[in-house]
Amino acid sequence: MTKDSAQEFTSEDLSKEHERLGVIVTNLIADYARTLDDKVLCSRAAPADLEKLFHEELPREGTDAEKIFESFARDVLPHGMNISSPRYFGQFNPTPLAIGVWADALIAAMNQNGAVWRNSPAASVIETQVTKWLCDRVGYGDAGFGTLASGGSEANLIALKCARDHVAEEAPNDGLRQTRGNTERTERTSGALIVYASEQCHYSLDKSVDIIGVGRRNLRKIETDGRFHIRVDRLVEEIERDVAAGDVPCAIVGVAGTTSTGAIDPLDELARVAEEYKLWFHVDAAYGGALVFSDEHKHILRGLERADSVTIDPHKWMFVPFACGAILVRDGQCVLRRSFDASPEYLSERRERMSGADVEYDLFRYGQLGTRRANSLKLWMCLKLLGARGYARIIDRQIELTQNFARRIDASMNFERAGEVETAVCCFRFTPEEVRGTSQNERDELQQALQQRIEHNGKAWFASTVIKGGRALRVNVNSYLTRERHIVDLVELLEREGAKLSAEKRREAKDTEA
Repeated sequence: MTKDSAQEFTSEDLSKEHERLGVIVTNLIADYARTLDDKVLCSRAAPADLEKLFHEELPREGTDAEKIFESFARDVLPHGMNISSPRYFGQFNPTPLAIGVWADALIAAMNQNGAVWRNSPAASVIETQVTKWLCDRVGYGDAGFGTLASGGSEANLIALKCARDHVAEEAPNDGLRQTRGNTERTERTSGALIVYASEQCHYSLDKSVDIIGVGRRNLRKIETDGRFHIRVDRLVEEIERDVAAGDVPCAIVGVAGTTSTGAIDPLDELARVAEEYKLWFHVDAAYGGALVFSDEHKHILRGLERADSVTIDPHKWMFVPFACGAILVRDGQCVLRRSFDASPEYLSERRERMSGADVEYDLFRYGQLGTRRANSLKLWMCLKLLGARGYARIIDRQIELTQNFARRIDASMNFERAGEVETAVCCFRFTPEEVRGTSQNERDELQQALQQRIEHNGKAWFASTVIKGGRALRVNVNSYLTRERHIVDLVELLEREGAKLSAEKRREAKDTEA
């Protein structure tokens, strides 16, 4: 589309515009992918630099599309994080499959509204099919049902609302009437609902219990053991304590792939506790859920099939472009409809037209979103492209690469691991001899200093996190482009930059003494 008004375009004009711009965009994407291995990982620009770069008044007249894409290539691409790089070892952000990228373009062109069947007939049925595939991999029976979400945060919210409504059936209509009065000291008229999760749980749980009215203080974060798994004995103690206090245990959330360490809670044991106390059992498997494809590693998810609900993020370890999450429930679509269904008058006439056959594909009935992008199409294409075995091969290789990295860290005199490798995450610390015995604050600052050096170097990127009260460095093999040579390069980079940092610290110490 040129500077001319869009209202003057015909279908033929639009077709030609897509053809013209498609060539430009294809070249941009292909050139970007071709140079990924050589790109600096992230921009060195400060926020103020980018504010200055993009500060302008809204144009009064339109701009030629070619010039806009030139601006994108010049000003946007150099200032993005190159997440798709094989040398990106950061958060759970993968290299998206090419078919998923182009599926995104097709989704945008069709512009289906996945809220109701009539506005997205094929995409709605495909969503039901792909979530059924995921339910089957999890181990749910024929009743298993799922729906897509924007990501793990939304999926966890949906699951906890279902858990709340399972315990407090009238909450969708009456709300949670736990206190009365409007003074600082309120009198409790019924026990508070309580949700339990590992201290390593995702921050979305804090937001979710707030949104559904349970309250952040009623999210019990349970201590973890040396492997960063939830301590089941402490969980049971906390449940018993809450019951004795007159509160109402509501749900247990197990984590399958914690953000900091990739650890997977003992799901079978958590399922047993949930069944014993008649609690909803949800598993946040946003990252680790992809292990259901791996014959070699899926055993560590044992007990997942016993969960009432499961979160999986295809935009993490399944290489689907952002954003694409999923919530799966064991006992069928009725669970989600009980919590979220609504029947606005402007949609009700379709019952007569379709004899009600389309209502089950009205996907707005299974979550809080109205307008929904047809993300099922890109997930469908990715699943069909790789198949279960294709996913298994990539996942198994990424875990092997992470284990190889961990062995190299173990062999180093200057680094030590900070936990086991269960998935494709390895946490470790920079521990040269001169910092051993120093304060925790000094050791933490050293980890951050090394992470910053390598980030500014631009040859790799990884994050840091805090586990068991201390800062640690965190490497996650995200990209299916990553190979053993990238792991070797990363370890050499760590050793080299670590040695430079140690030398600087020694010089600073001498200067201070002088």
